[in-house]
Order: sequence, then structure tokens, then C-alpha cells
Amino acid sequence: MLAPMGIGVLYAKKELLSDVKPLLYGGDMIKEVGLIESSFAELPRRFEAGTQNVEAVIGLSAAIDYLNKIGMDNIQKHERELIKYAMSKMRNIRGIRIYGPKERSGIISFNLGDLHSHDVAEFLGSRGISVRAGHMCCQPLMKKLGISSCVRASFYIYNTKEDIDALCNVLEECRRFFKC
Repeated sequence: MLAPMGIGVLYAKKELLSDVKPLLYGGDMIKEVGLIESSFAELPRRFEAGTQNVEAVIGLSAAIDYLNKIGMDNIQKHERELIKYAMSKMRNIRGIRIYGPKERSGIISFNLGDLHSHDVAEFLGSRGISVRAGHMCCQPLMKKLGISSCVRASFYIYNTKEDIDALCNVLEECRRFFKC
């Protein structure tokens, strides 16, 4: 959501949250501490362990205001246009294998020929294009796909069709460089 790292929101029905044990402990989240057992504070304090990340809270608030100003429908429309454009351009690159469903969010996972995903990511990075490479913390899916890793390009409101053109041009350059 364009907010700083280390911040998030937990939104659920009160009766469900009342049964959930906190993951982290500390600060004002404890109602009472005894020698044998302790009890948690009431909601929402029971999930607020330690000193709050005030800067990130302010950043999250600003990010929400910014996204609301643009409009989530506008963001979704822009993202869909970018993905449609990117998919049509990337499919024309010889040797590219795109993973995932036809209908997707702003993420395209792929491999280029027999190149290792880290080599592709390094090549792209050397040309100023940031992607993620590896098993994406999802090794069971990689195993099911029959691959060890892939490259992931992500698109959002700050990306343009020119960014996608640059990605595709550098992927073509990478393919020629590695002769794949």
C-alpha cells in the first residue's frame, strides 16, 4: 500500500479476534502478570506489543489518504492495463515462459530460456530494472511447476508502459547476450 515497512492492519470480527493469541509479547498488551500465568489486555491493546512504530503509523495514514485520492478503481484499472500490455509484449520474447493464470494482479513471474533467474535479475539490474528472483518463499509451487526459481516483475501505479517497454527491451538484450 505504499506505506513504510513494519506496519500493517489486522481487520476481523471482534469475537474472532478475542480467541486469537498474540504472536508478540510486551508493553501494554498484558492485563496482569502473575507467577504462574498472565492475562492479555482487551482488544485492540492485546495485539499492540511494545512501543508502537509511530512513524510507520503516520506513513500508513498518508499512504491510505494518497491511495484514496487516486481511487482504488483507478489504481485497479491502471494495473490491469499495464498487465495486459506487459503480457502482450512479453509473450513475443523468444524463450520466455510466463507462469500463472491469465487473470492476474500486477505481477508476472517468468523465466527466460534456460537461464537461472538470478542471472536474468542481475542483467536487468545492471540496466536499471528492479525485479525479484528466486523461489519467492514458495518452494512447493516451484516444485509443482518443475522449476527451481523464477523472475518476478511487479507493476503498480507508479509504472508506465515505457517501463514495460524498457523491461522487454532489456530481456531481449539479455537473451541475445546469453544466446538463449
